[in-house]
Amino acid sequence: MQNIKQLLFLYLTKRQKAQLLSYLSSLFKKFPSLSNNELIDRFFEDEKYYLDIGNPHFEFVRDYFNDDDFYRDLEKFFKYCAWEAEQKEKIKPLIEKQKEFAREQRKRASDFKMSKLKPTLKQLKYYDKITKAHNVEKKDTTNATRLDLRNWIMELVNEFDT
Repeated sequence: MQNIKQLLFLYLTKRQKAQLLSYLSSLFKKFPSLSNNELIDRFFEDEKYYLDIGNPHFEFVRDYFNDDDFYRDLEKFFKYCAWEAEQKEKIKPLIEKQKEFAREQRKRASDFKMSKLKPTLKQLKYYDKITKAHNVEKKDTTNATRLDLRNWIMELVNEFDT
């Protein structure tokens, strides 16, 4: 199925074929609920309309309105688009799992980096402000890391927000 684009519309030039396939795939994405025949009818209706007003998308299509090969190629391409969409739906859960795993990896890397760095002055001042506001005993911040301070601040914020 992957090489179907090379087997269709052999009677068109490369540029015509590329333009047509791009337009057809966008048409399929725009109306995914329509059947292949409805999509083909829609394509022909649109092209006839634009030909009638004198502004066609594809002037070369005029020659193929009554051609059975052109109709079959359109049908095959829309079948291919449907198959491709089905395949994307099948792998969607896998892609979501990969994205979630990547998010977790980035978070772990960030936490690891923060565990090696000294806290910022802004963090220290904010921690002091929160502990004073809630009358909580301050922990020793001399050997604390950015990660420690972030966690302590989050504990205090979560504890007093609920």
